Amino acid sequence: MNAVLKFVILWLLTLVLFSLADAIWHFLIFGRAYKEDFKPLALVEQDRIVFRKFYGFLAQLVLISSLILLVLLCKPENLKISVLVGVLVGLLAITVYGLTNYALMKDWSFRLTLLEVFWGPVLGAWGGLVVSFLYRWLFR
Repeated sequence: MNAVLKFVILWLLTLVLFSLADAIWHFLIFGRAYKEDFKPLALVEQDRIVFRKFYGFLAQLVLISSLILLVLLCKPENLKISVLVGVLVGLLAITVYGLTNYALMKDWSFRLTLLEVFWGPVLGAWGGLVVSFLYRWLFR
């Protein structure tokens, strides 16, 4: 298998596993909290939050591509470094998002802020772990 195909597989599998973890967090684990606190801020139609799938996918695309690039620029074969890079990406992307929303939006709840501050590094660590394992599996 050539290197380009390996990178495509790495990227697609990371996208799926990262997005799955994010969906489980937002919809199953803390779905009610997000729904209660986020609904007043969201686009709502027929009493349901409208999710703009294209832009949600675009956000995941940017986040995952950045995560993969940064892990690969470091030592992807080193699990500890990959997880630390992932934590940093999650901290910079998701934690900063939560804190900025709390600083700027009058109805952004402290509970959402805490959830985002916690979830950013956790999701990033998961992403770093996934990239490292996939890299070692595909490029050994």
